[in-house]
Amino acid sequence: MSIETAGERAGGSRRQRLLHLCVFGIVVAYASLFAATFSMGIWLVDKEGAPIAADFVAFWAAGKLALSGHASDAYDWVIHKQVAISNGIEAKDAASYFSFQYPPTFLLLTPLMALLSYPIAMFLWSAVGLPFYLGAIRLIVGGWQATLAALAWPAVFWNIVVGQTGFLTAALLGAGIALIDRRPALAGMLFGLLTYKPQFGLLIPVALIAGGRWRVVVWAALSCLALAAASVGAFGPGAWTAFFDSISRINEAILTSGSTDFRKLQSLYGYLRAQGFDAATAWTVHAALIAVLAIGVAWIWRSDRSFDLKAAALAVATILASPYAFIYDFVTLAIPLAFLGRTGFSNREAAVVFAAVLCVGWGPSDHLATGLVAGLLVLGLVVMRAATAQPDGFRQQLHAA
Repeated sequence: MSIETAGERAGGSRRQRLLHLCVFGIVVAYASLFAATFSMGIWLVDKEGAPIAADFVAFWAAGKLALSGHASDAYDWVIHKQVAISNGIEAKDAASYFSFQYPPTFLLLTPLMALLSYPIAMFLWSAVGLPFYLGAIRLIVGGWQATLAALAWPAVFWNIVVGQTGFLTAALLGAGIALIDRRPALAGMLFGLLTYKPQFGLLIPVALIAGGRWRVVVWAALSCLALAAASVGAFGPGAWTAFFDSISRINEAILTSGSTDFRKLQSLYGYLRAQGFDAATAWTVHAALIAVLAIGVAWIWRSDRSFDLKAAALAVATILASPYAFIYDFVTLAIPLAFLGRTGFSNREAAVVFAAVLCVGWGPSDHLATGLVAGLLVLGLVVMRAATAQPDGFRQQLHAA
């Protein structure tokens, strides 16, 4: 047993303060950068005041169509593009923006966005979504330090730049996992809401079934059905027909032909395609990854390991399993780090976390799927802890002795 000296405690305190100062500096840098880019006319609106197209166009234009009673037309790429252009929104790379790829359940949100002008709606989408994401982190960890670190997570920046769904996805996944044992009904409902992003639902049922969380499974199924019924009531069955008809076209554009650029995909599948591998090879390797992740998630959720470790394993496996993942989706990678961080990080683990931060902060690269690397680094942390941690039951026996 080592005795910590007053000097060591003081040194640790200074390092902690320095770390907090650095994290705060990153947050201030984000805010300053957004203010600067807005004033320079390269974010939200240009120098003439015209709206600048970003991914958020997909939601806003779909909302316009839903408000006009033509929700199913959101899945018609030609009509969707016409709505955006008629409102003064044009993009240099039209294929990257003018399409709506989400199920009709997400359409329920879009009319609220379309009630406002595009730039204001895009700003408020992130401004409202950010507190939900931070709330999920606070639910997991608590304390202002964790909240500040979550705010400084680099994917936060990327998500705001394009006005995407990273905050919503992270909030639903993080809060859903955190509440599995405390509030199983609410956890199930949150997972049901997460079905708006179906590619992120591959491994959640595996964990719930392996862990015997049947109440969560039932509530997830009920909330999913209720959400689908609400979308049918609001938009009619035609919206679902149009969505299913568009799936093959979406897969062709993003996963087969790569018209949105395989280098932007942060999945193993996307990385392999960007390196020149054919679709069959990339799908085979990615399917093998999903199988390994599923086996690992099932094993750890059936084991007597700590809930924090189970939660981190499920969260990181969820994003790695999806073949369709972009850098903004890696807001979600803060969730496994939050669960792991509840017991602190060793110096070696902190170095791995720092490497993950650098990868996500670097963003999409022509030569490397940086988000994928960051996810694998966090997965490595989970595997190391699972290999060395004692089961909860063992620790309880030691405590009782």
